[in-house]
Amino acid sequence: MVDQDLLERVIRLDDVARRELRDAIDRSLPAEVTPNLAALLDALIADADAHPEQRVPWETIRDRTRAKIAEAKKRA
Repeated sequence: MVDQDLLERVIRLDDVARRELRDAIDRSLPAEVTPNLAALLDALIADADAHPEQRVPWETIRDRTRAKIAEAKKRA
């Protein structure tokens, strides 16, 4: 059960402080990897290992993402 006084104090924090608190709490918890997620990750890794010629360098992904963000900002 959450202490109601503590909860009220947290809710009164500004957005930035609440996000920082949320992130700190998330970092303090163990990662939750479900069996389905573990199986999916294993399959993706196996596929990537089986087809190294299809790998995309990080720099390419970064540059494409930056271009998409820049384009979205122009449309906004």
